[in-house]
Amino acid sequence: MRKLLLLTAICLLFSVSAANAQDMAIGVFDVQKVAAESDAIKAAKEEIDKKYGKQRADLEKERDEMEKKAQEFQKKRPTEKQQQALMKQNRDYSEKAQAFLKLLQAEETRFRSSLEEAITKATKQVAAKKNLMLIVDRAAVPYFDPKFDVTADVLAEVNAQTNSAPASK
Repeated sequence: MRKLLLLTAICLLFSVSAANAQDMAIGVFDVQKVAAESDAIKAAKEEIDKKYGKQRADLEKERDEMEKKAQEFQKKRPTEKQQQALMKQNRDYSEKAQAFLKLLQAEETRFRSSLEEAITKATKQVAAKKNLMLIVDRAAVPYFDPKFDVTADVLAEVNAQTNSAPASK
């Protein structure tokens, strides 16, 4: 749907008369690059690691121990009681791991939403500063002249916004 709207907007812009087309200013930026390289994403990764790193390490250790037990069980013939104990341990681990993933996804969703807002705001500000009528995502354009690339400008604006924003708690 998003691509359809984008293509429609581009078609409308290109249907403008040739005289007006020379005045049209377009920018292209790489959303993925801006998101991946922004100071905000780096800070969020650090925050998540600081907040959940020990829990993640504990789960990984528990997983490794369970894998070791499973390998040992394959070598010898465990009793039914031992098999049931291992299955219960696997279920318990699975539930903990799923709860942890759900918690991480909620954090990432919260952060992603604020990053999307920052990117949208930064894109509008870059468009205003550079007098651009349209800025499109690089992924939606098969080819463009590199002189239209405003990725660095958008990234700088996102970093300026997120560095001046109060820290989230």
